[in-house]
Amino acid sequence: MWTQENWYNEAKNYAIKHREFVKKMTRLTLELLKKHIPEKSEDEIKEFLIEYSNKRINAPVDLKKYVELRGMKELILAEWKGIKDGAGIDDGELAIYTNGFHFYHRIIATGKLGKMDGFSQKAGCSYIFFPHSDYGPLLANNLDTSPEEPFGPPEWPALNEHLIIGTVSSGVFLDEEPEEIFPAPVFRIVARYCRNAAEAAEMLEKYNQFWGPCNAIVVDRDKRCAMIEKSSCRIGVRWSKDGFGFITAMTAEHPEMNAYLNDRRQASLKARNLKPGNCDEIYWQKQDSRRKLMNTLLEKARENPTLKTMRKFIQFRDPEKGNVCGNGEIYAPGCPPSEYTVRTIIWLLKEGRALWWARQKDKPSFENPMPEVKFENVFLWD
Repeated sequence: MWTQENWYNEAKNYAIKHREFVKKMTRLTLELLKKHIPEKSEDEIKEFLIEYSNKRINAPVDLKKYVELRGMKELILAEWKGIKDGAGIDDGELAIYTNGFHFYHRIIATGKLGKMDGFSQKAGCSYIFFPHSDYGPLLANNLDTSPEEPFGPPEWPALNEHLIIGTVSSGVFLDEEPEEIFPAPVFRIVARYCRNAAEAAEMLEKYNQFWGPCNAIVVDRDKRCAMIEKSSCRIGVRWSKDGFGFITAMTAEHPEMNAYLNDRRQASLKARNLKPGNCDEIYWQKQDSRRKLMNTLLEKARENPTLKTMRKFIQFRDPEKGNVCGNGEIYAPGCPPSEYTVRTIIWLLKEGRALWWARQKDKPSFENPMPEVKFENVFLWD
């Protein structure tokens, strides 16, 4: 049973354990907001986000349609207080940590502030799933971001005893604005009520307006794999024919989502009066090329789905074919560096352990293996 007490305690214990991470993510998010709201001081941004958080938590919801949200406001408030108490942060920092990215996507990326200076938050993360291999089912992830983003060792990836869900950025600029703004904890709802990938996809579609924009992979114990691409209001779900699947960021494979993403790209170029061949356009082409490359690599991996194959796939780099694993490449003169793969993880789900690699200072992640992580008290996947 969910109670305010256990939501508070769980959040507080997490924040105590990950205090440094919470504070660094808060600072990183604040710097992102400052870039887009330069006329406001840090204190003003904090007050702005407190007001935005209050607006979200007090937003009305249709409890006949979203029955899972009954009593949710009180649970979320308890969770937020647990984060605040555990991390030792103030109300403004809490608002930034819990609602800052929602504000970025719903207010800044939609153009509501009137600033059309492109994406500050680029992230080319990827997930890959093999339903079987020489080590059983495998899941891999690249965290592709700025070297300033904090991260730690791998955690067990399962959402509950039955499901794994991984998400990456979707990269929709000038997106539509959903009607729903209540901070529904959608993945927590999925974890409580869903027992397979079909149920999870159905719940994610039902709560479409409450989560994202992002792309997601959903896998269950029967090796059914859904690949979801999502804006704030639209969603495209594709199902793997054999359990093998991947998602990658800032691009879309689903025909309708691909068309919408390209439409929004062109709208943003027009709004900013950017000429053909600009850095954003080049960046988007690289993201689409990575998706196409990963399709080719996945097709080949099906022939020999081993742990070695998975590592080659998730850390693939080739000067001509392109990269799955990045290292801040500059795509054209005058353009900023692309993402860095600051961490790569391969989970051996049958054995309850993870291999991982991490960027340290100027040493690329793919050259820096870290000590293996062994998970205790988890449900292993056959």
